[in-house]
Amino acid sequence: MKKIAVLLMGCGGVGRQLLQHIVSCRSLHSNQGVHLRVVGVCDSTSLVVASDAFTGELNDGFISQVCRLKSNRSSLSSLSDFEGECRVYESSELKRKLLDIAALLGKSTGLAFVDCSASLETLKVLSAVVDLGCCVVLANKKPLTSTMEDYDRLFSHPRHIRHESTVGAGLPVIASLSRILSSGDNVHHIIGTLSGTLGYVMSEVEEGKPLSEVVKAAKSLGFTEPGFLYTLN
Repeated sequence: MKKIAVLLMGCGGVGRQLLQHIVSCRSLHSNQGVHLRVVGVCDSTSLVVASDAFTGELNDGFISQVCRLKSNRSSLSSLSDFEGECRVYESSELKRKLLDIAALLGKSTGLAFVDCSASLETLKVLSAVVDLGCCVVLANKKPLTSTMEDYDRLFSHPRHIRHESTVGAGLPVIASLSRILSSGDNVHHIIGTLSGTLGYVMSEVEEGKPLSEVVKAAKSLGFTEPGFLYTLN
């Protein structure tokens, strides 16, 4: 059984859905010979880490507790009562501790940093952990929209970065395009609705629904970013 250590950054709607999906798909992962070992979860103010991040993990019951807590908009710091199961670090220690975990696991057992935060604040950490041998998985395109210098640093180890879900509404657009280009073929045209969110919004508006109601519906369905103005900009 191959064990893959995972640390989640951002525990909003997308992050919670990912955690719940990991828990609900344990048998499927087992059939494929893989176990996703969730060693830590952080939000903007706190980080919760398994007591033994090197070999241990946050168990599924605890992960479900994290999801319930965050769905109520509470801070991960309240999990400090679970002494023995986890360690909780506050904002002043966040970056240092994240880098400590990356250094511990990056080049030994391996570690996947999954960024579901929809924030540029994670960019410096992501660039640093790639240098420490970790893999980075992006659920949001924001870390890719900073300066070209930041982009080049993040992709200094291109095999350690995956960002398939940042575009295409979950379709394997980037992987398909990469395989075509890697085979030596040329791409002459790409035709499509390049924003699934805007496609939904415009289709609903075309049917005569008010833009304000459509945007609210899109947000409730999880189509928009947490700050929906970023999506519509």
